[in-house]
Amino acid sequence: MRGLLLAALLAIVIPSCLFVKAPDEKFDVQNVALSPQPEIPMSDDLVRTRAGDLIALLPKSWVFLDTKNEASAEIISVAVNPEYTLSMVVSAIPGAEASKDAAESDGLLSLARATFQKHVRKTGGQAKLVGSYRIAQLGARRFAAFDFSTNGGSLRTRCAVCVSSLGNSYELALAPLTVTGKDVPDPLEQERVFRSILATVQY
Repeated sequence: MRGLLLAALLAIVIPSCLFVKAPDEKFDVQNVALSPQPEIPMSDDLVRTRAGDLIALLPKSWVFLDTKNEASAEIISVAVNPEYTLSMVVSAIPGAEASKDAAESDGLLSLARATFQKHVRKTGGQAKLVGSYRIAQLGARRFAAFDFSTNGGSLRTRCAVCVSSLGNSYELALAPLTVTGKDVPDPLEQERVFRSILATVQY
């Protein structure tokens, strides 16, 4: 079961290289202030990047999936809720021209656009942007966020990208899962989960 779940998830969220130039695209940007505290209970389980330059907490009762034999090297961690209806994927963004300068709005937005185009390529053009790009900020921490859907918008994957103090680029994604046949949490609950995860990120 976990293998099937992981295969379905990786087909959507796994990063691929960013060397292909994305087509010109205008940004419709919103600014969002994140809550300083998670809106749902969080566990003490840490996601930590290999360089140690980004950490985040898992929601309470979520579990890590073993991706050693199935995920690409860019995947840092994959976790799922107890019902296997939501997944959290943290990955490095390879090939990105990341630097501390990219922490500015324009650099983060360019990184978000390139990351979205990665999902477009990975899904054979099925991924469609839902809504607009957003700059989300909590104190000194800044993320460029966007949502995409591969099924016309009824289910969406929520993504946020950031650049660490070491100049490494990362993506955090919250993806709904339908492989179990169970109902996914409603969009408002998914937003609460995503915002809560971002509230715990330190980089």
